[in-house]
Amino acid sequence: MPHPGCLPAHFQQRLESRPGTAALPADIILDRDRVIIKRRVAGVPVTVVVPAHGFDGVMVRIVPGAAPGDIVAALILKHPDCALSITLAETETSDELAALWSRWAQTLNLPMLVCDLGGKVKPIDAYSARPSATPAPRRKLRLLTGRRPRFLNRRLPGRPAEATAVHGNEREIIARS
Repeated sequence: MPHPGCLPAHFQQRLESRPGTAALPADIILDRDRVIIKRRVAGVPVTVVVPAHGFDGVMVRIVPGAAPGDIVAALILKHPDCALSITLAETETSDELAALWSRWAQTLNLPMLVCDLGGKVKPIDAYSARPSATPAPRRKLRLLTGRRPRFLNRRLPGRPAEATAVHGNEREIIARS
């Protein structure tokens, strides 16, 4: 499986073309800006390029395991079209998955999502990689007056320095001690 610190990553995964159908092998190239999925659909090679911002977020899905008390957790790059969702990691230990979850969300600049047992997907706003709101303006008075701050008005504009002399076709002499 890919790691968020080693991008671009190239790996193979089985993806469903439609829900309920058999999963077919696909070559996936994962980068910070886009995901390229190459697979065959009805015998025809198809390449799909999805920008990173086209995904809903990085989702964790926890499913009960075969034995009582066991869990299977999957980290999924969720797309609105489930055929383009990509599994980034699967594990039985939640500690390792929690660290990967936040790193993938920060690397791809996507929100962190949770899928509950009923299949409902909810964002986790407190740990999201995206800022919750636009930052406040630094100088509130400027918005009211439309002028520069007083201390900047006292400064003189910069003057271009005199151009340094360039001597063409000369060898540089380096003094060494």
